[in-house]
Amino acid sequence: MRIKKRSSILFTYTIILLLLMSLVSFYSIYITSSISNDAMIINKLGIVRGAMQRAVKQELSDLSSNEMINKVDMTLIEFKTEKIKLFDKDNEVMNAIQDVEAAWSKVKISIQEYQKNRSEENRMKLIKDSEDGWHKANNMVLISQLSSEHKISKFKLSFVVFFFNILLSVLIIFLIKKYVKDSLEGMVNYDSLTNIHNRRSFAEFLHHEIARSERYHKVFSLIMLDIDYFKKINDGYGHDIGDKILQELTGIVNQCIRKSDLFARVGGEEFAVVAPETSLEDARLLAEKIREKVEGNIFTKNLKVTISLGISQYKSKDDTNTIFKRADNALYKAKENGRNRSEVELLEEASEIA
Repeated sequence: MRIKKRSSILFTYTIILLLLMSLVSFYSIYITSSISNDAMIINKLGIVRGAMQRAVKQELSDLSSNEMINKVDMTLIEFKTEKIKLFDKDNEVMNAIQDVEAAWSKVKISIQEYQKNRSEENRMKLIKDSEDGWHKANNMVLISQLSSEHKISKFKLSFVVFFFNILLSVLIIFLIKKYVKDSLEGMVNYDSLTNIHNRRSFAEFLHHEIARSERYHKVFSLIMLDIDYFKKINDGYGHDIGDKILQELTGIVNQCIRKSDLFARVGGEEFAVVAPETSLEDARLLAEKIREKVEGNIFTKNLKVTISLGISQYKSKDDTNTIFKRADNALYKAKENGRNRSEVELLEEASEIA
């Protein structure tokens, strides 16, 4: 069924777009969270850098540096225990923090040695280790800032992504509406068993063709077909087999007609083909082609099935009832004349077609 196929494609596209939209949203959330966290990390790293220098200055000024030492230790422990979450893909910031930890350990040892012996040698060693620690701490802050700046450039991209999300949302709404519309159209215009047009759709198309023929003086033909002795099949093999035969018959007829033709189920085992711009003779040839294809086919349960067909052609001032009735009368005549045959409409010039 074309509508069903189109609806499936639209549904698939909608799912893909929803997945893309989810990925884009998660990416935006990740970048935003990462940048927000970076501001706090840079602040903490700045505290480490400053507290290291103040601890050394306090020692060199004969003041207690315990508070500053504890502050540096506690802050570094927060990074180590992941109390501060690092969005550090290449571990650049974490590696810099480890360098600072190593330098800080040396500074603390130098402080202890200077506290025991405030010699010029220990003083110079403390200053030297302090300078090394400051450079490493400063490098640590710079690396963190560069990492954050790189993320900020991605954050700018998130505005584009946000706009893209809006477009995706609009597109998804459109596709969902289209999917619902097609689904409803399928239920209204198509037969659920055979997936071809139903009687309502057939009547609309027939009315459209009559109007078109009146306007442009075009001819079209109508073919009615009915399965011979279908009741015997249902009674003998059950309705499931009967339904299967209807589906198989639909497939055969679809192979014979053009894309411009409309094929519809108008009754239980009764079908109709509207053939635009087709004369009565061409419609007769098409009817015979269908009849022969059906007769030569082996259906489910190895059953042989035949059909009878009635053909009518549009005449000026026809309406849906008159052209339908003439085709239906021709079909009735085909059944009266022995079935498995096609008959043209009952006109004075009509001829029998075996």
